[in-house]
Amino acid sequence: MHVEGRAAELRELRTAWDRASRGEPELAVIWGRRRVGKTYLLTYFAQDKRAVYFTATRQDSEQRQLRRFADRLREQLGDEVRDLAPDTFPSWETALRFVIRMAETRPLLLVIDEAPRLTGRPTDFADTVSAVWENHVRDHRLMLVLSGSAVAVMEQMLGPHGGLHRRAGLERRMDPFPLLDARAFQPDLGPEDFIQAYAACGGYPLHLRRWSAAGSVEENLLDLAFTPGGLLLRDAPDILSEDLDWRGGYERVLTAMAGGARRRSKIAGRAQQRIDYTLDRLRRAGYVRAVRPIGAAGSTDPMYEIADDYLAYWFAVLRDDADLVEGGQGAAVRQRTKGRWQTHVARVFESAGRDHALRMVADGTLPPETIVGRWWKDETAEIDVLGLTTEGPVLVGECRWQAKPFTERDLAELRRRAAYVQPPPQPGARYAFWSRGGAEDTVTRHPDVLSFTPADILA
Repeated sequence: MHVEGRAAELRELRTAWDRASRGEPELAVIWGRRRVGKTYLLTYFAQDKRAVYFTATRQDSEQRQLRRFADRLREQLGDEVRDLAPDTFPSWETALRFVIRMAETRPLLLVIDEAPRLTGRPTDFADTVSAVWENHVRDHRLMLVLSGSAVAVMEQMLGPHGGLHRRAGLERRMDPFPLLDARAFQPDLGPEDFIQAYAACGGYPLHLRRWSAAGSVEENLLDLAFTPGGLLLRDAPDILSEDLDWRGGYERVLTAMAGGARRRSKIAGRAQQRIDYTLDRLRRAGYVRAVRPIGAAGSTDPMYEIADDYLAYWFAVLRDDADLVEGGQGAAVRQRTKGRWQTHVARVFESAGRDHALRMVADGTLPPETIVGRWWKDETAEIDVLGLTTEGPVLVGECRWQAKPFTERDLAELRRRAAYVQPPPQPGARYAFWSRGGAEDTVTRHPDVLSFTPADILA
């Protein structure tokens, strides 16, 4: 068992365990949406320790949860608690105080997974943990890890008005892997195929592991997304249901955004509802991001987009026809949605181009004070990748998911759009193209032009 890409999280947990083992009790909070690998990481961390691992369930009453917790104590600690642990506990305070006594002389790890499910009002459980931690934990050798997939609820627990505010020694949010880190899950895929695999799977380890390196992109999509019960077809509602109540109109807002509505007014129009609270909740939970143009002379109105590449794929390509796929018409749905798929991959590729430009800052290709983003001015001009210093643009770039090389005409058009940026690019600024087909030789012979392919992005 191994935990690709989670070395930092594992290192933090081990450091906290070392402190707890010395009699400096540790409270850790790990959160992030489903499928990002929280349980995988915590199970790996707990496997060689004196530990109790308890997962709360959705539908059980508090009494049933407490009985299950007592069962887990007896199962996992064995003979040392068999005659001490009751059949159940009257409250979570009593249960936690019992665990604390078990850590008086020997280190003990307690993991409570999906902690927000434990009571009808999650803040109650956070307050209980806080009170127990303050009043009953002294020099015990206890490490308590609370984990949860309800991102907004977990962040409420940790926020200024939450019961866990400034209580935890370790707070770590786990998000889906970014493109370059996700490469570890599919190192044998060709660069173009991997970018498409990532566009469909996002940075979710389970999804990426299920993608077959021996199969084509088409075969994988048919198997995972366009087959009844396919992982990519059914997983998005499960991920979202942990955190969002569909009655709040979240699905309508996300569907509007996936369909191309990027401005607040257009999103509200397509969703046919007021969206201020809904959009704010989606942003705080990390499902949506607001994007503003960098630099001067750009638009003042932000654009909004789905921040999770897998969920963006599901809403843009799969959601509307999920019932047809489940009815056995996946091959036909795949054909009719190919245009939407290409649009989605192009968006993921554009984001990969900006990330690549950020690495050009890190490796010294661009000045160290360069900020990277995108730029647009109403309907006049839009630039995919803009690198900006206090002196003005140092990089102006365009990303296209196309096999055809960029031409001299494309370069002239990019220079024309760059002139709208204020101040405009000065001599020494570079123009960059990202595509599957690179750029024609006449374009790359210009001393101020750079050209990149998927292989360069993943290098």
